[in-house]
Amino acid sequence: MTLRKIIFLGIFSTLLGCDSGDPNISTVVELKNGSIKGVQEGDLKKYLGIPYAEQPVDDLRWALAKPAKNWKGIRSAETNSKICFQPKQIADFYDRVPDLNNMSEDCLTLNVWTRAKDTNENLPVMVWFHGGALVWGSGSEYPGNELTDHGVILVTVNYRLGPFGFFSHPELSMKDGSSGNQGFSDQIQSLKWVKENIKYFGGDPNNVTIFGESAGSWSVNVLQASPLAKGLFHKVIGQSGARLIPLTHLNKSTTYSISAEELGLGWSKVMTGTNNPSMEALKKIPPLTIIRNLENDPLYATQFDSLTVIDGNIIPEDISKIFEKGQQADVPVLIGSTADEATPLDPKMLSPQLESMSYKRLTHLAIADILPEADSSIYELYPVDTEQIAKKSWVDFTTDVMFTAQMQKWGNLMSKVESPAYLYLWNWYPSINGSKEYRAFHTAEVPYVVGNFDVFDIDVSDRDLNFSKVMMEIWTSFAKDGIPSLGAKAWPIFDPKNQRYVLLDEKIEIKEGLRSEKVRLINEAYDRVRNDFQN
Repeated sequence: MTLRKIIFLGIFSTLLGCDSGDPNISTVVELKNGSIKGVQEGDLKKYLGIPYAEQPVDDLRWALAKPAKNWKGIRSAETNSKICFQPKQIADFYDRVPDLNNMSEDCLTLNVWTRAKDTNENLPVMVWFHGGALVWGSGSEYPGNELTDHGVILVTVNYRLGPFGFFSHPELSMKDGSSGNQGFSDQIQSLKWVKENIKYFGGDPNNVTIFGESAGSWSVNVLQASPLAKGLFHKVIGQSGARLIPLTHLNKSTTYSISAEELGLGWSKVMTGTNNPSMEALKKIPPLTIIRNLENDPLYATQFDSLTVIDGNIIPEDISKIFEKGQQADVPVLIGSTADEATPLDPKMLSPQLESMSYKRLTHLAIADILPEADSSIYELYPVDTEQIAKKSWVDFTTDVMFTAQMQKWGNLMSKVESPAYLYLWNWYPSINGSKEYRAFHTAEVPYVVGNFDVFDIDVSDRDLNFSKVMMEIWTSFAKDGIPSLGAKAWPIFDPKNQRYVLLDEKIEIKEGLRSEKVRLINEAYDRVRNDFQN
């Protein structure tokens, strides 16, 4: 062999990284689909905008996710991809106005953040699914600079949203069964990508934790139940969200909801701006037109709960039923919610037309709408004697029905399998614009557990930074061995009988019986609704 050939082969094998037998991880990594080039900052390497699925454009707009196609040459992974199409947010508190020039249907990408030096390190892997009601958000909002300092690899994922990711239609159902849960199929495909490729970044494909907040927590709850996601992850962290309510059926209307296909036909008319709801017509509509038409439709903004569909495939039946049968993935879970979830979700802030309505009336309407089967005794727990009392009751009821009860039910149903559940209540108050008005609001914990305080306008103090380090250590310790670490204290396993949980605040305490009477009443009411439409 000539010297020139020897030199060439040496350079080539360096570019190929671990496939050549060299365990060192460089900015250039050879994956199953082709080579990528990332960015190195000190000992941190980040690889952004990596395709994990074939891009859902043209005839694939509403298809289930397919593996990414191979590419030639070295693909740049130095900048974030465009985010998935999404409307403007209805809650000004979260202040997210997506850049129209930064949205695309070509968005099924993920980001990898690693401090591993070679492929033999086998670091635990944490895969983050962002929140945003399955309608907003992107993986690029959550950098891994801080979390990776705790001995893990972070993967953040873009998945299809709103009308592109959770859309049902009779023609889709008949064609290939792709109705309803396209976004969840994206998430499953991203986990398949992780299983196949994370070793090239120094990660352990047999130690993967999926975690998310709000709709991201809905997502990991669904993935734990889905037979199509079995074996793709080994631990779950759910922050403020579960899909244990009665779900929308694909082609069957119930007392809880009309069918997903019927909803889809209605949305189709809005999306096309015509009375023609055919798939042929829909595929001709530019994506931004679809978004703008739905933004102006008041009905769409009230139907987030319909975006998770019993499709007989990804979700074969109610998530709660799957858990009750012990058919969920038998893996440890760390789950919880914040103490005051609903403070930024005040309907008077979200809907100006409701400004004149009293909180007494709003609380009555919320209870009647969400829990029509609730016993009248619920007003003893959520009184409406005065406007001030009624406002607090609205916040408390919305917090409990949407979050507290769901997370505890998740914990209760983990008793059907061998793996443990660990429950928390987050009560740390971030200071927003110099105020504690919102208390421990929905998403309050996110900056602390991902180490990114740019998510909100938080007046960050040394106390916040120190508390964040403690929280990241808890989250990553769970990712490493399935047990959240409290240092000298042992985090109790959640038991349906004693309901032990951990209060995460300036003083971390072990407590029992979180809002037990309220939670019992809410879950009993939901169970009656389930029975209504199952009979």
